[in-house]
Amino acid sequence: MKLYKVETFVPSEALEPVKDALEQLGVGRIGNYDCCLSWYKVNSSWRPLQGATPYLGEVGKLEIATEYKIEFRCTKKDLKKVVQAIRDNHPFEEIGINVIELHVV
Repeated sequence: MKLYKVETFVPSEALEPVKDALEQLGVGRIGNYDCCLSWYKVNSSWRPLQGATPYLGEVGKLEIATEYKIEFRCTKKDLKKVVQAIRDNHPFEEIGINVIELHVV
């Protein structure tokens, strides 16, 4: 079975809604456990460009903020549901979601 690592970045106020949505899907399965997610604070920066409608920051100005990185494993069949759950519970206009194929040993 192919497994994927999914990681995304959320502002603190979106941490619980995104985690709750993912936990309701039961993702992060490792053996006889599910809902195995990790999250931790990271420092992030971005500059909204012309045409952006930023959740945080101003167009043309560099923004620096603390966010949370959430990461977990999921199967290919769950990827669409996972991405949709993140999008449905995330306040950003553009969401960084990374999906990385895993080679589990």
